[in-house]
Amino acid sequence: MSRVRRLSAGLQGRLRGEMGQALIRTFIARAIAALGALALALVIGRLYGPAGVGVYALAQGLLLGAGLLSRTGMDNALMRYVGQDHSSPFVLRYLRWAVTRCFIISLVAAAILWVGRPWFEALFDATGLAGVLTGISLAVPAYAFGFLLSGFFKGIRKPATACLLENGSVALVAGVLILVWEKAGNSGGLTTIGYAYALASWLVALQGAHQVWRWCNRQSWWSERSELVVAVEAPVSLAQFTTTSRAFFMTNLASFMQQVLGVMVAGWLLSSSELGLFKSSQQTATLIGFILIVINAIFPPRFASLYHQGQIAALGRLARQGALLGAVVAAPLLALCLVFPGWVLSWFGKEFSDGATLLRIIALAQLVNVSTGSVGLLLNMTGHERLMRNIALICNALGLLAFFVLIPPFGALGAALALAFVLVVQNLVALLFVWRRLGIWTLPGPNLLALIGIKSSAAR
Repeated sequence: MSRVRRLSAGLQGRLRGEMGQALIRTFIARAIAALGALALALVIGRLYGPAGVGVYALAQGLLLGAGLLSRTGMDNALMRYVGQDHSSPFVLRYLRWAVTRCFIISLVAAAILWVGRPWFEALFDATGLAGVLTGISLAVPAYAFGFLLSGFFKGIRKPATACLLENGSVALVAGVLILVWEKAGNSGGLTTIGYAYALASWLVALQGAHQVWRWCNRQSWWSERSELVVAVEAPVSLAQFTTTSRAFFMTNLASFMQQVLGVMVAGWLLSSSELGLFKSSQQTATLIGFILIVINAIFPPRFASLYHQGQIAALGRLARQGALLGAVVAAPLLALCLVFPGWVLSWFGKEFSDGATLLRIIALAQLVNVSTGSVGLLLNMTGHERLMRNIALICNALGLLAFFVLIPPFGALGAALALAFVLVVQNLVALLFVWRRLGIWTLPGPNLLALIGIKSSAAR
């Protein structure tokens, strides 16, 4: 208990300073984003039922895949290279490289979605999917552009603004548009979802571009940018930027396997109604872990700085404080999902309460995800990014296999178990290697690995 008290005292001190302000701003932005995604699912569930949520889940999965391929890791490369010197005029060159390449790839991805609409509907046996993909294909360029701008804003130390350019804000705007359209008596059925998402994506992306323009106008180099950029060679070459982007793409691919391919496999093996129950449970349980997303938007630069300075003890304390903060904030939502899962899911509609067991399972997995802290980013920020990439790829590949194995005999319950497997195993394996490679135990309590005789290879 004394160890937890010391961590709590240190955490309170940090929250009173600049980090606390950044956490509060980013927390609010992430909360808006998380609630926006949940709100859209609620709107679709209320208007179109579980089958509608299932079709939306498939369409969103295809959009996420198209966005991932369009960005090819360039959003993370922007965060890294812009963040190295965000006052440099060359940050716009990096952004131009990313936008040009992303725009070309996104047009190809959008065309594939447009042409392949009937094929995707037949593949997943999801009536109405083709109509939704009509609008979704139009959203791809703006959707990918928004994520690029998000990476740029993280690089210039504006994580809250960055959060508002990703999925949640687009979903929130799309939900409002669907409600307005339906209340006006112009119901277009499921097709409305796609067009609303497209319009929302473009509105959010254009707003982000306007924010970039406003930021640039406040920089001292803006008026002489042409002379500076032409006269001086950029510190990062296009080849280096591209190589880094590809490395990040492989890590993002592992996350895609968990978040999207699993849903796609579930959509192939489950009925639209069963998929709707699974998706609504997954979306609700994600709220438990959204505080970790906030922490991951603030802490990584500090992890890298402390490791570079050789302050491993301080790095360990910061990691444990982040894990403690996540567990405390997530506790009320976790309790609600475990004790009253049927009531929570009934907000989507009465028929969604059948997913109570699914929500309990995924909520417990999210508890592990939050309690272990930022173990993946600890490895990535301390020169162990290849190790984390391999952990993520292997665990998510096994998780994808689990979807194929568990869904046929158990249905939607099997999908929930497969998702929980990925969350738990990946975090526990990363926790093990954080201890083995860095000598850091991220959980606030006793070091269980040391107690059972597992030693760290980190130099003391």
